[in-house]
Amino acid sequence: MQYLSGNVGHNNITYMNGTQRFYDRTSLHDLHALAIRNLLLCRFHDVPAGVFKSSHFLYHNHLKNFYNCVLGVRGNDTLLGKKCIPMLKQKCERATSFAIKLITVRMEAIAQVMKLLPEMYVIHLVRGPRPALFSQMKVGQVAESNLANASELHCSNLLSDLAVTKQESCFRQNFHRQRYEDLVRDPLGQFEGLFEFVNLKFHPNVQGKIKQIAMRKGVVRKCLYCSDKGDAMAASLVWRKSAHFSHVTEIQKHCDKDRIKRPLSLLTEYFGAD
Repeated sequence: MQYLSGNVGHNNITYMNGTQRFYDRTSLHDLHALAIRNLLLCRFHDVPAGVFKSSHFLYHNHLKNFYNCVLGVRGNDTLLGKKCIPMLKQKCERATSFAIKLITVRMEAIAQVMKLLPEMYVIHLVRGPRPALFSQMKVGQVAESNLANASELHCSNLLSDLAVTKQESCFRQNFHRQRYEDLVRDPLGQFEGLFEFVNLKFHPNVQGKIKQIAMRKGVVRKCLYCSDKGDAMAASLVWRKSAHFSHVTEIQKHCDKDRIKRPLSLLTEYFGAD
């Protein structure tokens, strides 16, 4: 959904039939919800073409033919729709389960989808504000000069997301919030719970893969984006070694605004000791 988040309100949104439309920022949640629903229902021709070309759109290895096709059409949206999308649609319609990892999508949009597709399962992965913002600084998504504004926006959005999931009745079933901090402390135990939540068997080969990518003590891969962390717990704490005290206090100051307004705020409930 990074394509929509970055272009809505700034550029035209292009579809695979060649049409273009301009949407203002107030339409973002609705567009996210519509795109997610169409992805889950295998209606890929109704999804903006840019969604499939984003560097944040990750393809599983069993979709390598589709991925190579996307690279081959070199940005031609018409060819993307005619040549590549049928490959993805065929895989989707034959699948017994379908998982999507979403970034930069607010829970307000997810609520819209859950009301339309109540059988959908949602896992909301959340991380404490300080490590989350330092990770964004590391990869260049947040500039040091803009840390104050980024901190205030990040914590405001996080609080809003947590509030929506408590207020909306659609989140009372088929919804699970997963703290990142708990996941890295006990990868096997937490993933076993996640598989149980979505009614899938926790196969030994999956357990072996988790041990390989997250439980190799003392091994921390240095890369901007990587799923293989080696020692997930150690990797999650790397930010502490390079964090400037001034940056820590800057983030804390802006996130504390919500805590001052609401002493028992959801930020305190989930991240009081991040």
